[in-house]
Amino acid sequence: ARGAVAVALAFVALYSLLPHKELRFIFPALPLLNVAAAAAVGRCLRWKGYTGFLARLALAALAAASLAVAVAMSAASASNYPGGHALLSLHSAEAQRGAAARPLRVHIGNLAATTGVSRFLELDPTWEYSKEENLTIDDLASRGFDRLLTEWPEVPGYRCQALIKGFERISLRRGLLPIPVPVPALVLADKVYVLEKDPEGSTHPCDAKSPIWN
Repeated sequence: ARGAVAVALAFVALYSLLPHKELRFIFPALPLLNVAAAAAVGRCLRWKGYTGFLARLALAALAAASLAVAVAMSAASASNYPGGHALLSLHSAEAQRGAAARPLRVHIGNLAATTGVSRFLELDPTWEYSKEENLTIDDLASRGFDRLLTEWPEVPGYRCQALIKGFERISLRRGLLPIPVPVPALVLADKVYVLEKDPEGSTHPCDAKSPIWN
């Protein structure tokens, strides 16, 4: 087990020297750490008496904590793609309105483009999808796009069609148990706003009363 840990730590140390670092770079080292952890658990389970009881109790607590973190992180990841959700919901909403056959010019803002939007979600061949970068609010107002997936809740000449919430942070809240045990909870916030060009040129920003596409 010590050899596996040494190899894994050396692998991580070498990759740490790279100027560009990503978590996925160290994934190959995780199985070695799992082997070492399994060896340590096996040793703890062989302990007898009071020490063995405490070891088993600690292992159960670690397993429960690991499961809770995994569930929380999975929920956070699922709500971390408001851009992709916005584009899929826009296709569905326009189809329900009978506008699926009408070509639309849709601008995808920076936040939407980096939170789930990809070429695979450009489902309508008659639509024009724009990912032009560094556009200001005035630029968006003057380009004549039919729909905007933007991080700005208000653009002149557009009305709010819907807003999409996304992951903001994880907070600890008091649970329902009699014992005041803190329970992790997801905090969502408005992330992407879907704006529709108003035929009369009026401006109706997204606010707390706007529809939410879940």
